[in-house]
Amino acid sequence: MRLLRSVFVSAFALTTLSVSVAQTVSETNPAPWKANPELVAKKQQSRNNQFNYVEANVPDYQLPDPLVASNGAKVADAQTWYQQRRPELMELFRTQVYGRRPSTPYKTQAKVVQTRDNVFGLGASGAQYTLTIETENGSHSFDFVLFVPQSKQPVPVVVQMNNRKFISLDEADKQPDGFWSVKRILEAGFATAAFHTSDVDPDRKDGYEQGIRALLDDPDSDEDSRWKALSAWGWGASRVLDHLETMPAIDAKRSAIVGHSRGGKSALWTAAEDTRFAIAYSNNSGCGGAALSRRAYGETVKRITSSFPHWFCNRFANFSDRESELPVDQHQLIALVAPRSVYVTSSDQDLWADPKGEYTSLINAAPVFKLLGLQAIEPSEMPALDAPRHQGATGYHVRSGAHNLTEQDWVSFLKFAKSRFKQER
Repeated sequence: MRLLRSVFVSAFALTTLSVSVAQTVSETNPAPWKANPELVAKKQQSRNNQFNYVEANVPDYQLPDPLVASNGAKVADAQTWYQQRRPELMELFRTQVYGRRPSTPYKTQAKVVQTRDNVFGLGASGAQYTLTIETENGSHSFDFVLFVPQSKQPVPVVVQMNNRKFISLDEADKQPDGFWSVKRILEAGFATAAFHTSDVDPDRKDGYEQGIRALLDDPDSDEDSRWKALSAWGWGASRVLDHLETMPAIDAKRSAIVGHSRGGKSALWTAAEDTRFAIAYSNNSGCGGAALSRRAYGETVKRITSSFPHWFCNRFANFSDRESELPVDQHQLIALVAPRSVYVTSSDQDLWADPKGEYTSLINAAPVFKLLGLQAIEPSEMPALDAPRHQGATGYHVRSGAHNLTEQDWVSFLKFAKSRFKQER
């Protein structure tokens, strides 16, 4: 009996030990993120569902290689990338997805309309500007707000394309909002500027005449490849950066462009077009942003171009239900930001934006970063929920919660940005 009891106790102890070890391993190496089965089932069973949320139903696809030129030649060195392949991809995105920015001459003028001192009690300064664009066809103005931390040296700057509403100088100081986490950004040692995208170009189908495109468009240009709102918002961000470059307190060479959702789509394209931005941060950008179009998971090309025809150039709609025929995909957009840095964020409940498609896009851009001598995220398995993964020039996390830009997102992004900008603060 004693022997049996001893064996039983030993076995129990071993079992307990193995469970303890398993728990420790699970805690230190949490499982890669996967879509919540209950959420998937709920979305699939919704009465009006016409979209796929089941991973097993993602169509087979082959991604176009960012390092194979249009003539079939392998891109084996940085010179070929910069002189041949990158221009090819830029042209394809301009003519097939986002449209071409016009070359109409313009002048800009920035006027200070309000200032504040000692913002948040941090010794930071704040100012609201009106930026006016003047052309032969007339003028267009929009406001942006800028906060600069107290510093003896020029500081990096985060430019946010706010697609929700304009946040005035007083509002940002007195009614803090995690969507634009001004205090946290200042505490990290960064300046930050923000403008409302619709003030540059209205975010509606009938907003053309009230936006910057009406002043700058060339009527003789190819109508099907003309730029639309996503590209126009990025043009506005570039004009803000123009002004920031004139300010001694700002180190504009260490600038980041940040956008959420439709703003995240625009942020990636903005960084591709304007190589002055050192980091592109795309948050929950989904279809037409960081997510691969060929996966057709959640929002699709057909859905986005029919619901928001004012975002992309006309030709993008031609690939509705024909994503496999696209000459590009979004991993190549991310690759166009190289050798600068890219940070992508997904949300656990935001299956519409296809978190796996966003992560898969990011890792398929890695070969370009590596070609240019940089490290980048490569593992095919996604990181665990709320476990940011940073590797060299790229970073990623999938956050608990819904479609949003939150304080938690800012914490992870700012940590990444500080490492890229070598910030000690």
